[in-house]
Amino acid sequence: LGTQGEERRRVVALFVVVFFVVFFWAAYEQSGSSMNLFADRNTDLRVGGFEIPSSWFQSVNALAILVFASPFAALWTALGRRGREPSTALKMVLGLFLLGVGFLFMVEGGRRADQGTLVSPLWLVGAYLFHTFGELCLSPVGLSYVSKVAPARLGGLLMGTWFLANAAANKLAGALAAYTPTPGAGEVAPAGGLG
Repeated sequence: LGTQGEERRRVVALFVVVFFVVFFWAAYEQSGSSMNLFADRNTDLRVGGFEIPSSWFQSVNALAILVFASPFAALWTALGRRGREPSTALKMVLGLFLLGVGFLFMVEGGRRADQGTLVSPLWLVGAYLFHTFGELCLSPVGLSYVSKVAPARLGGLLMGTWFLANAAANKLAGALAAYTPTPGAGEVAPAGGLG
C-alpha cells in the first residue's frame, strides 16, 4: 500500500508539471506564428543595402541553443558541486519567468509598432534569446524529471504524456495566434477558431 501511495504521489506530481508545461510551450511556440508575422509586418528588416528575410529570425533560437546549452549545463553542474543547484521545480519556474521576460520585449516592440513605425529587429532577437534561456531551464530538466520520477512500470506512458502535453500546447499556440492582432492595424478578427 505504501509503494502504491508513493507511486500515486509521483504520478500526480508529474501531471502537475505537465499542466504547467502546456502553458510554457503554448507561449513559446508563438515564435513560428504571431512573432514571425511581427517580424514580417512590423520589423525594419533593412541592414545597410540588404533586407533580412523575416524567416531568418527562426534561426535565432537554434543558434542560441548551440551557444548557450553548454554554459547552462556547466552552471547547473557548478551549482550542484557547491550544493546550491536549484530544484527541478525552481528551474521550471525560472524557465517560465524567462519566457515572460522575453514577451516584455515583444510588448515594448508592439507598443512602438502601434505608432505606425517599423521597429528594430533587436526587440525580436531579445525575445527569442530569453525564450531560449527559458527553454534551456525547462525542457531538458523536464525530460530528466519524467524519467527519474515516473514509476518504472509507467515510464513509457508518462514520457508519452510529456510529449502529448507538447502536442496540446502546439494546438493551443495556433489557436492563440489566430486571435493575435497585428500592431498598427487596430483590432484583427480571428483568422480561425480552434479547428
